[in-house]
Amino acid sequence: MKRFLIFPFILFLILFSGCIRQHSTAEPLEPIRTLEQLEFYRQTGFVPEKIDRIFCSGGTLRLAVYLECAGKVVAVDTNERREKGRSGMKAYLAAHPEFYDMPVGGETSGRDNPETLLGLKNPPQLIIKADTGAGYDPAELTRRTGIPVLLVPMRGITVGRKDFDAGLRLMGAALGKSERAEAVLGFFDRETAEIKLRSQKEEASGRSKPLAYVGGVSYNGSHAFHSTEAGYPPFVIADARTPVKENENEPTLGKRHTMLAKEKILEWDPDILFLDLGTLYLGGASGLVELQTDPAYRSLKAVREGNVYSLLPNTFYFVNHDAVLINAWFVGKTLYPEQFTDIDPKKKADEIFTFLVGKPVFEQLNAELDHLALQKLALSK
Repeated sequence: MKRFLIFPFILFLILFSGCIRQHSTAEPLEPIRTLEQLEFYRQTGFVPEKIDRIFCSGGTLRLAVYLECAGKVVAVDTNERREKGRSGMKAYLAAHPEFYDMPVGGETSGRDNPETLLGLKNPPQLIIKADTGAGYDPAELTRRTGIPVLLVPMRGITVGRKDFDAGLRLMGAALGKSERAEAVLGFFDRETAEIKLRSQKEEASGRSKPLAYVGGVSYNGSHAFHSTEAGYPPFVIADARTPVKENENEPTLGKRHTMLAKEKILEWDPDILFLDLGTLYLGGASGLVELQTDPAYRSLKAVREGNVYSLLPNTFYFVNHDAVLINAWFVGKTLYPEQFTDIDPKKKADEIFTFLVGKPVFEQLNAELDHLALQKLALSK
């Protein structure tokens, strides 16, 4: 009789141990890239249903701000803690100066520190990390900290839009902000569609489009006037005619970012020049100083005729999506003034900033950019 009682007990232990093994092997060491993974990890208890504490790494902080989750941030990386003057390059920092006083959870560009994160007074429940392959390995970061890592593709609202949407929706689902994520994506859709519609009306007018060039584009840091981009997002949205795009198949030009020979810019001699103010961080070596002092650049038609205009920093620690929209409106108004007569670019900037980062911070950014943003530049020194 005892043998019959012992057998079910042994069977129960075998089944129970199997459940334990199944749960332990299911415990994720891989980072979260999909909604399906997020849901599975929630079911296993690895990801909390309600997340109140996050660490944003590698440029993902702006996306948390777009999702109205600034209050959930408990630590930032060192790139977000640099001197406050850099907030002129990033609207989300201008709107949320409290980030400057937060603990650091790792170095710039995803070089996160597991020990530092675990040593925080209030460690994060979720690490949101740029999916670039750079910095600390995300699977190892999860293993070392026991904190789930959510990876976000660092794409834009033009090239890579499908990945951008998926990443923002994933963040929204994790942070209980799915409705806000959809509102942000819808906002980008409406704004870009309106700019494109006005640009198409200009196309239909039969007027020839001016040839435009943008210099001083940031890429892994600030650069001088010869730094440009064939797929510069504001130009893409406003359907600007640009020699860099028209000649992108030349072997010396990149499909996207490129450092041009000065002679190429002089050869093209564009009708209108734009200067991305990300270049100002170079100080005396900036594209602005070049346009003011370099005899070759000063011989350009656009410089001689006063057709040089400034744009907000389009890229600074990855893409400033708010600035992309604002710059696209300004490019459209500059190139096709008859289609944008009702638009005040600076007021439009504050509308966009208010929706995306929570405050109308244009004047604050502009002050830190020497009051040069979104205007015709006077180049006399």
